[in-house]
Amino acid sequence: MASASFCDPCSEADKSLTATKYCSDCEERLCTDCAESHCRFKAFKSHHVIDLSSIGSNILMSAKKNCNVHSEMILDYYCTDHEIVCCRACISNEHRLCQNVLPLELASKDVRKSALFNDVMEDMTHLITTLNALDNNRQSNLQSIEKSKSTITKQIRAVKSKFLKQIDDLERELTTSLSSLQRKHEMEINKQKQEISQVLVNVIENKNEMDFLRAHGSKNQLFIFLRQQVTNIHSAEAKIQQIVSDSQEFDITFDEKKDVKLESLGSLLEFVQPCQVQYKPKKFQQAQIKAEPMKNILGFEKDTVLKLNTNVVKRLFSVSVTDNNKLLITLAEASDPKFYVYRDCKEFETEISFFLRT
Repeated sequence: MASASFCDPCSEADKSLTATKYCSDCEERLCTDCAESHCRFKAFKSHHVIDLSSIGSNILMSAKKNCNVHSEMILDYYCTDHEIVCCRACISNEHRLCQNVLPLELASKDVRKSALFNDVMEDMTHLITTLNALDNNRQSNLQSIEKSKSTITKQIRAVKSKFLKQIDDLERELTTSLSSLQRKHEMEINKQKQEISQVLVNVIENKNEMDFLRAHGSKNQLFIFLRQQVTNIHSAEAKIQQIVSDSQEFDITFDEKKDVKLESLGSLLEFVQPCQVQYKPKKFQQAQIKAEPMKNILGFEKDTVLKLNTNVVKRLFSVSVTDNNKLLITLAEASDPKFYVYRDCKEFETEISFFLRT
């Protein structure tokens, strides 16, 4: 394996030339001459060649190029029917009947401007925001419990002043119970904070890698990475929903007895309520469109007055208005059915009579 500072093609030829460029598609370091030759070849003109110094520690990317099932095969196809990136062996084995199988180069075209890229970026941002809110909520709960402990300790000591030395043991018992409750909840909350931190670190790392791939990676790498992140986001969402479901707001108060007896100073009460931070997947939130409130009709205003013959009004059967603002009137007369047309809903235009067959 070539050194990180030497050109990979030259190293294969037992030459040691310093690498200055990196091809994201070939995943090779290139010296100046190899980089110029690389860009001149027609087959490599579409490759993404960048300065090696801009890569840093991101040179090992998690976007896989080899198939999980056929490790020796390169991922170079995308099945639209199953929404999966696959290799040639997968196509012949699993997707022979699929109608929409595209070469990866075609499927990843304009991926940086695609809805998939925008959705994954929005989902990651939403996950990070929720995880930060959850972590802040857990920290706030820790501070609240600590503050409650301080308050309760003062209350206990205020009650203690009413009694003689005999109540010292009871005081110590209550203080010990309080500390035990605090430790119990601290352990639960800290465990949840560790889970939150783990998911948060993973999402931030994936987002940073996506930012890097968007700027420096190839279209194939970015497309494969995006498809992988859809699964990762679903896993992160499930983990967050589990954390939210398991999270509870803990609080401790002191119930001071009004008629204190020597055997007890009071009791500690725990109050538990659901976590105030709730998580909803981004797409679900976007689907919730606020409906426009319906406006009530306050009244009607007369626009046109049409004077009809009294005989016509008595025999009136139906009235309608056409798109070009013509008023149509039919008369319910079995022996002599008629049809009247009025221009602009006011000017008489024509009369049509219908003859019934016997």
